[in-house]
Formats: sequence, structure tokens, C-alpha cells
Amino acid sequence: WHAKHYTGRGVMKFYPSGEDLAKDMGVPLQTLVDAHQKHFEAAKKQEKDPEGGPFPAYPSGKTWDEPSGKTGSGKKFFHNIIDGSKVATEPFYVAIITPVIHYCMGGLECTVDAECTDKSGKVIPGLYVAGEAAGGIHGNNRLGGNSLLDCVVFGRVAGKAACKYTFGTNEKFKPCPTPGELKELTK
Repeated sequence: WHAKHYTGRGVMKFYPSGEDLAKDMGVPLQTLVDAHQKHFEAAKKQEKDPEGGPFPAYPSGKTWDEPSGKTGSGKKFFHNIIDGSKVATEPFYVAIITPVIHYCMGGLECTVDAECTDKSGKVIPGLYVAGEAAGGIHGNNRLGGNSLLDCVVFGRVAGKAACKYTFGTNEKFKPCPTPGELKELTK
């Protein structure tokens, strides 16, 4: 489904063979064959000796994959590997991948009321934070999907706290009374 979807949107391209891909890339077929063969061999070494590789792997351990290993966050799990000898005739789906910021784990420290704190942990009056700008909500890692909680829950918490701060003690500066029911707003 994904390959069909993304080729239809123009962000992925289908090639009936590695030979066709090499032609479109303007590189000798042997370049693709050699790269796939190295990847295939690294995968097979990883299967036999998962912690014996010379490069650091992500999130821990070692890898045999030199290209990713040199980055310090080497690949440990290999899926859909192709022996280099099969590259010329295998079909390929290709997409250009660029780095993006998917989620920001940093941000401003805050209280449970979304109030920003300074370096000493003291609340900065009138400054609130929500969403990815709030730091420390998830510790050192985040479960997938939980960024919605940052935005929705802390957005609401920050909004309520900011209103309370703006309205002052005993809601002295509140611009209008709170309606008892939603239907009162439509009158």
C-alpha cells in the first residue's frame, strides 16, 4: 500500500530493475551491486555475531555496517536485504530521504501548571509553555503518539493557568462572567 501511495504522490519512484535505477542515477550498475553486497555481508555478519562488529550501534551495542557505524549510530537490524548479484534484475522503489526534525525533546522547563521556571527552578511569572517547547515532560525518550498530549493537555493547562494569572487574585480583572452552560453563549 505505501509504495503505491507514495509513487502515486510523486515522492517515490518505481524502477523495474537495478539496471534501470543505475541508468537514471547516472552511475555504473557495479556501484549499486557493490554497495548492496557490502550491506548484505554486514547483515549476515550481524546475524552470526550481533555484538561483535567494530562500530557503535544505536541505541546500544555494535554493528558490522560501516556506513552507518561511522556515524556513531550504526544499524543493528537489517530488513529486505539483497545479495549484490541480484541487484541488476530486482525491482526498486526509491525515494529521496532528507533529515527533518520529527520531534524536539528539549525545551523550557515547567511546572505541572505549565509555568516556565528559571535555572534555579523558580517560576517566571506570566510565562507559560506547551507542546514541544515544553522540556522534560517525557524524560529522555518519548512514546510514539504522546506529542499530542504535549499539545492538547499542556495547551489546555497552560491556557487555564495563563487566564488565571491574567485575571488576577479572585478574578479581579476577568473581562466577563463565565457562562453556566454553553447554550447561554448563543443568546
